[in-house]
Amino acid sequence: MPRQPFDDIPVPPRWVPYSRDAVITETPTVTTAKLVYFAETPVDATLADARKLLVDNGWSETASERFVNPEKYPGVWADFTKGNDKCRVTVVEGVQATHVDYTVARAPRPR
Repeated sequence: MPRQPFDDIPVPPRWVPYSRDAVITETPTVTTAKLVYFAETPVDATLADARKLLVDNGWSETASERFVNPEKYPGVWADFTKGNDKCRVTVVEGVQATHVDYTVARAPRPR
């Protein structure tokens, strides 16, 4: 899987992709993806990096919320839209790295 499979969903070069959990599924009506990365920055700084890159590429933030996961690690998610496309960025503090998940749903692009 490419490190950055969507041109308009850039990721910072210092983030490390974790392809074992990443997946892209394409059907005639929708493309979905789960992209997973590790970052070495704290949760808020990591989300700020993702937020800036998405907004700079035409995405609009629609919602965000802080949470604590079942393992008691703090995190935050933020939802973005671009036309009919959706992208959720979830950032969670981890033991050795900050975990970043992008969940994407979008209409297929003309070929």
